Amino acid sequence: MNTVSLSSERRIRAITVGFTAVAGLYLMAAFIAEPMRGFASLSETAIVQVTVASAIGFSCDANGDNSRGSGETLSLGTITFTGDTGVYSDNRAVKCRVVTNNITGYTVGWRVVTGSGGTATGHLISQYEDVIPPFGTGSASNYTKTWELNPAGTQNDARWGGRVSSTSSGSDVAPMLWGTDASSEKWARVKTGATLTIRQSTVESQGGSGDLIKIGFRAAIGTLKLQPTGIYQTTVTFTAATQ
Repeated sequence: MNTVSLSSERRIRAITVGFTAVAGLYLMAAFIAEPMRGFASLSETAIVQVTVASAIGFSCDANGDNSRGSGETLSLGTITFTGDTGVYSDNRAVKCRVVTNNITGYTVGWRVVTGSGGTATGHLISQYEDVIPPFGTGSASNYTKTWELNPAGTQNDARWGGRVSSTSSGSDVAPMLWGTDASSEKWARVKTGATLTIRQSTVESQGGSGDLIKIGFRAAIGTLKLQPTGIYQTTVTFTAATQ
């Protein structure tokens, strides 16, 4: 075998060339790899969430002192022999305040629970068991009746009923359901047994103090009716619920 012997000068040159080639390859690899590492990006996401639960507050005031206590007495005044307590008045109304953040709104309903000497009768009943019947005839859900003592048009009857004031605040599904105070009032008998919706909103109540629902009542004794003396009363329960 023939071997080639390099002079010391050529050996140094070969080593130098080899080193330069290796160094070049390293620099080229570093140049290519480093930008890839510098422009690389990783990302993750997180969802921040809080649940706001639906709630409702409800209070009613019957005597005008803003005490909002349950079981207060609303006085319609005194009828001497015959007469009429008259059209809607803030002085003869129960004022109920609804506060809710429920996005689909709420309902307010009423029903007669008890009366003096009776249960779920719908009458105003005196301490002597005499009665003043509820207003109107037929369905208790008929809100389109103007005030009348007797369907036959005579004055030999006595009646009592209620309505929602047109000055109530908040959004109502049918704002003209009860007509306009004084000019076009509609009245209804208070439902006995199950609760009947008398006000309905499809949005949350107003901010701050909420919606004020004013429910007026009326009683009348016709000129041909001999109504026995007494203090006539019944208990009406008001209920608010989210929907």
